[in-house]
Amino acid sequence: MTTLIAIYTGDGCTGRCDAKCYLAWGPECHCICQGANHGAGKQEAIANTREMAESWVEHAGAAGQVITLAELATDAQHQPLFDLGGAR
Repeated sequence: MTTLIAIYTGDGCTGRCDAKCYLAWGPECHCICQGANHGAGKQEAIANTREMAESWVEHAGAAGQVITLAELATDAQHQPLFDLGGAR
């Protein structure tokens, strides 16, 4: 299961967005993406995470969480230079 973003405090991982969210069928989302990636599929969720990760971490900090670490999946950190989907 690919985790796109995870935030950590002194108590460990306190929020993340992973396949349970971006592949979800149900109506409720309780992860750090605040519903942006819910049921969106992996590619759209990667794009959303790339665009919105900083604001999600800021929101968690504003909610009183003392963030010690925020991790992004490599796919969410960088836009690929080339589409290698058709490479042989």
